[in-house]
Order: sequence, then structure tokens, then C-alpha cells
Amino acid sequence: MAGKVYGPYKGSKQNGGRKIYVIKKKGKTTSTNKARLDYERKTGRSLPRDVHVDHTDNNKDNDSKKNLRAMSKRKNIGKGNKARTRKKKRK
Repeated sequence: MAGKVYGPYKGSKQNGGRKIYVIKKKGKTTSTNKARLDYERKTGRSLPRDVHVDHTDNNKDNDSKKNLRAMSKRKNIGKGNKARTRKKKRK
């Protein structure tokens, strides 16, 4: 990835508070999830948009290499839905 990377910055309520990086490249500005960029840097490969980076221990602040894994968007959303269902049942 070429370009200037700024951050990480604290995420918004909309993205669940996940940290983000801001990337400026060829006069354009974009942002990406910190875990995604960290995973791509550590593995040396770029992920397609439909692949998410999952935190295996469900701690969004733990971006260690061992805790991150690539997962299809469908599976990752399913994992989140399952966790929310269990959380509701405990209340």
C-alpha cells in the first residue's frame, strides 16, 4: 500500500468504537479498520472487500497477530449474531 497513513484514531459509535486509520493516496482520502490494516501488513497480502478480519477472542482492542484471522463476511456476521443471541439469553 502506497500513501500516507494517519492514526490510529478512535472509532465512532457507528463502527462499534473500533480504531481506524486514515489513508491519503494520490489526492484521495479513505479510511480502514485498524485490525484490517494490521492484518494486511503482518501477512503481506491485501484482502478483498468481502473478507473481514476477525478477533478470535472477541476483544476488538487486541490486535496481536495471533488474535487476528481472515474470515468471510458471511461467517463473521454470523459469529456476531450468535454472540449477541447468547448475550440476550443471559440477561
